[in-house]
Amino acid sequence: MKKSVLIVGGYGVVGRQIAEILRNQQDDLEIFIGGRNPGKAEGLFEEDSSIHAVKIDNLSKDPLKEVRRDLTLIINAVNDPEHYLLRSAVEKHIPIIDITSWTEHMKDSIHMLDKMKLHSPVILSSGWMGGVAALFSRFTTASFKDVHLVNINILLSIADKAGPNSIEYMDRLSVPFEITENRMQRQVYPLTDSAHVKFPNNFRTKCYRIDTPDHYTLPKTLNADSVNVRIAFNHKFSTYSLRFLVATGIWKLISGKSFKSLRKSMLYNPGDGDAHQIVIEAKGLDHDNIKKESTLTISDPLGQTHLTALGAVIQAEKVLQEKTKPLSAKIYFPEELEEGSIDSPFINQFFTENGVNITVV
Repeated sequence: MKKSVLIVGGYGVVGRQIAEILRNQQDDLEIFIGGRNPGKAEGLFEEDSSIHAVKIDNLSKDPLKEVRRDLTLIINAVNDPEHYLLRSAVEKHIPIIDITSWTEHMKDSIHMLDKMKLHSPVILSSGWMGGVAALFSRFTTASFKDVHLVNINILLSIADKAGPNSIEYMDRLSVPFEITENRMQRQVYPLTDSAHVKFPNNFRTKCYRIDTPDHYTLPKTLNADSVNVRIAFNHKFSTYSLRFLVATGIWKLISGKSFKSLRKSMLYNPGDGDAHQIVIEAKGLDHDNIKKESTLTISDPLGQTHLTALGAVIQAEKVLQEKTKPLSAKIYFPEELEEGSIDSPFINQFFTENGVNITVV
């Protein structure tokens, strides 16, 4: 039977690219683009008979009520604030990949799923860039026996294009979050504890803490003692200005709903596109108990939305390629991808063929 994928939020900046990459990867795949305004999707993909528009509203209690039940996979690329889409997919036994949740929202999803009987895989791939940072953190530590430290450092370009949901995490810049440090949990505040980082384009800057689901998943999946995720803009004045607003409490004063448009005007000014860069540093012991360090860099010339779309598609490949042995009905995190027909050479080839530069230092 012909395989089919529903991309919810498929006519957004990331969703469109997911559809295009999937179409290039899977010639015989039927793709459905879901959203509240199907007319938008019809205009974007009108020349492709394999892509269809359907109405999906994540704010309705059963978003999949009118959707066919024989879907191979759902990819959620838009906010699911009440978990309605996730619940509906689980109840209909449809595998689902979610790339949109912030940490606490993902934890709430897990809490809900723990009370449900799963009949199909649920891939919570909401780590940085659709789980790309977490996936390559696993590769960086593949030869380690013990992982003592993983640092994920992110460089955002102010000229990069982005969807409106890309700044959702900025609304939580005044909220403390939990990290794992030496196997102990402690709370930290965003944009604190700087670290000097050199990125692949030779840009050097201070990076500051940011809350991402990688803090939650990597200590579990890699058994890492400590995990840190930090971020900076490629324009130092932008980084320091935002940090000033947070440190002085001004950001907290404008964090309510009534100031949402103001915050958006300050942070959401997407450009035409620019490279997105990540540096992953790991420390630990090798299998001879000798101290080991490894650094991996990722640079996507097409920017953060493209890298996020690739993160979603590589997770989708796992579901779509498993013919004889389907994925188990359980929760997966993005760094748990590598098993069965999807291995590290396949993953590296996929990213490099799509223009991503990966370097192990």
